[in-house]
Amino acid sequence: MLDRLLFLFAEGFRNLLRHKLTVFAAVFSVFMTMIIIGSLLIIGKNTNKLIFYLRSKYKIEVFFDNDLPKRDALNLVEDIGSIEGVRNTTFINKENATRIFEKQFGESILDYINSNPLPMSCVVNVNRTGDFELDIFPIVKEINLLQGVNNVEHQGKLIQRIESYHNRFTKLFFISSIIIIAITIGIIYNTIKLTIYAKKDLIQDLHIIGATNTFVKVPFLIEGVLQGLIGSSIAFVALSIALKIGNSLISQFASMTIRMDPAAASVMLVIGVLISFIGSFLSVSRFLP
Repeated sequence: MLDRLLFLFAEGFRNLLRHKLTVFAAVFSVFMTMIIIGSLLIIGKNTNKLIFYLRSKYKIEVFFDNDLPKRDALNLVEDIGSIEGVRNTTFINKENATRIFEKQFGESILDYINSNPLPMSCVVNVNRTGDFELDIFPIVKEINLLQGVNNVEHQGKLIQRIESYHNRFTKLFFISSIIIIAITIGIIYNTIKLTIYAKKDLIQDLHIIGATNTFVKVPFLIEGVLQGLIGSSIAFVALSIALKIGNSLISQFASMTIRMDPAAASVMLVIGVLISFIGSFLSVSRFLP
């Protein structure tokens, strides 16, 4: 049993060495596919981090009626905090509003007038988790319906635009990956087909001496898997080197760092091997029934 397995693996490896040109084309196609998919994975992961960061900065400012009692304002803050999609709230009384005004403008408003005209307000932070598109307009609408709310300031249109671009990128990532994978499967399919044609006489001899269909097919499947393994491994190493060089250049101009998901290597290897296995399996099933 062990001898048969060693023979099958050895034969699959020999196929790589015997048909260097076609194998190079297959490995290169897997390499390019995984470079693109790996790059998209890195971009997607870092884009998600950016979206998560921006969501943490999404704030709604709620200004209450100037004559609203403080107790009623605090009750309003509790009502706002119970609205779906609101993460937390921060109440700002008149004294804090005066300090914020002085910090922003460098002078106190009380230097010009005797009474404090600044209204009590509330800063609302929205939920920042989830893959859904964040829409703050329903939250703003509910806040506006509350009695005692004078004005609501927000950046809803900007948020909506950022979320829309993020969703478009996610869809483009998915569609591009499917197309690239389909093309690579086609290349692997044709590579294995050429190998089968080149070994047609040997295959007939194996059948004559009693070899089973599975025994004949396995070396071609192993060849395909090896092509995917080699191509995806080289792609991961190339991406790691490129990322390291890119971060060293970026660090000279900004404090940001582009990171690769620790699981990216496993994902790339699995996708590369799976693509190659599917391509080789389809080819073997078609030309070695």
